[in-house]
Amino acid sequence: MKKINSVLVIAGAKGENKTFLKAEAKKHDFILALDSGADTALSAGFEPDLALGDLDSVSEEAKAKLGKEKLFKINRQDNTDLEKGLSFCKIIKPQKVTIVCLAGGRLDFTLSNFLTLFNFVKNFEIEVKSAGWRVYPLQKSGVFKAEKGATVSLIPLTAVKEITLKGLKYGLKNDVLKVGQLAVSNTAVKEELSVEFKTGKLLLMIYNL
Repeated sequence: MKKINSVLVIAGAKGENKTFLKAEAKKHDFILALDSGADTALSAGFEPDLALGDLDSVSEEAKAKLGKEKLFKINRQDNTDLEKGLSFCKIIKPQKVTIVCLAGGRLDFTLSNFLTLFNFVKNFEIEVKSAGWRVYPLQKSGVFKAEKGATVSLIPLTAVKEITLKGLKYGLKNDVLKVGQLAVSNTAVKEELSVEFKTGKLLLMIYNL
């Protein structure tokens, strides 16, 4: 079996740009749809390699199109479809997982989804994408690409200690970023930015121009 280095996960939020989704699908080795994400993929013009979850939100048309070999029903109700999908990714061990259609709908679901990502960041790199932005859940330092002039925000979920920011208009050096501290609407001044820190958890959000 061919090594899977990159997985595209299609979650259940609606309204994402179909051209964006189709372009993303071409960049990955494996496409995993979470429940109704199967319908989202088909409506954007491509088939997922697997649709996974309790499958209660997948249309009958999508089920017929994909066939039983591409449907993986998990009846467990004490975790979310996102947790089911990322647990599956742990089994196939990709280097990177990109998630689309994650934000939208109920706010409690969206917030819970972003927090869930931190249970898996030690297993693979995680990127959440939409047509206009990218979000990275971080527990360790990293280097990221950005367009010059792009808006960049950091949202600390715990105290982030000894943090240094490079490539941004407003940098930090060996500082502490506390929960609730203002760190939004910074600006990328280079095409590469780095976030270095010793301990903590934060979300890095990069907007497209």
